[in-house]
Amino acid sequence: MTSVDLTEAGMAKAAALATERGVSLTTVVADLADYDLGTDQWDLVVSIFAHTPPPIRQRVHRALATALRPGGRLILEAYTPDQIGRGTGGPPVPELTMDLKRLEEELVGLEFEHRAEFVRPVIEGPGHTGDGAVVQVIARRPG
Repeated sequence: MTSVDLTEAGMAKAAALATERGVSLTTVVADLADYDLGTDQWDLVVSIFAHTPPPIRQRVHRALATALRPGGRLILEAYTPDQIGRGTGGPPVPELTMDLKRLEEELVGLEFEHRAEFVRPVIEGPGHTGDGAVVQVIARRPG
C-alpha cells in the first residue's frame, strides 16, 4: 500500500499507525500538483476528503483513466458545496468541494459503479461531527 500526502507530519502519522497495526505501507511526501500517478500502476485509489484546488483535482482525476490498471477502481468521498456553513468540517469555499456533475466530467474513461450525493452523519472528532453533505463514487477502469 502507498500513501501520498503533502505533509511530513501526515506521512509520519500514517507510518506510525501502519507499524502499530502490522501493515506494510510506503509513504510518499508529494504535492499532487506535480505527482506522477504513472501508467497502469494502481489496483485501487482511495480518495477521502482530498479537497484540492480545481486545476490540481482535475489533473489528478483525468490521470486516473490511465494510472489505474485495467479493472482498477477509484473509491472517493468528498464534501459537496452544500457542506459550506454546516460547521462539521470540510473546505471553507465551494471551489474546493466536489459534486457528481463535476466528477462525471473529470473522471472520463472510468465507468461508475456507484455514485451518490446525500447528507450523512460524520463522526470524526471535534469540529468534524454532525451532518455532512457528501458525494461518493466508486468507478472502474474498463478492461
